[in-house]
Amino acid sequence: MSDNNKVLVRNAREQDLPAVREIEAEAGAASQAAAAPESLQQRLTVFPNGFIILVADNEIAGYGHSEKWLEEHDPQPGLTPMATHQPDGRIFFITALAVKKKFQGRGYRLVLLEKLVETAHLEGCRKVVLDTAQDPDLYLQRGFKTVQNRTERGGSLDRLSLDLAYISRTP
Repeated sequence: MSDNNKVLVRNAREQDLPAVREIEAEAGAASQAAAAPESLQQRLTVFPNGFIILVADNEIAGYGHSEKWLEEHDPQPGLTPMATHQPDGRIFFITALAVKKKFQGRGYRLVLLEKLVETAHLEGCRKVVLDTAQDPDLYLQRGFKTVQNRTERGGSLDRLSLDLAYISRTP
């Protein structure tokens, strides 16, 4: 990991959305947000604390966004964040986490993940959940457990979960 003292993680702003779309396109994201550009604006509107940006070398290098659910379920294609995010939810679902290719290999995905887990704590969530088609080891090394594997769009998708009740809330 490079010197993370030069890294800033902050809440996303509307002017960040074009850079986030570029990172999505570069990653070939098949997410709901990539399919519906207005979804990013909606995510920012409904859960601003759950949409973060990582800035490195004065450039947006990565992002993560999330939503809260009342109960765990599979993401429902076609539904907007306005319909899926539940402000009173205690399940913190990471909907996307990506780093621009030229910044990969510096540990920035971990920085973003740790910030989102911290946000889940602050939001009073009891569990963090995410789906990933690649590199589950990053999450498994941080205490996540694989709870489901399914095939979606011809590829394998792992559902990972982290029970926050067992994690110390002290820095």
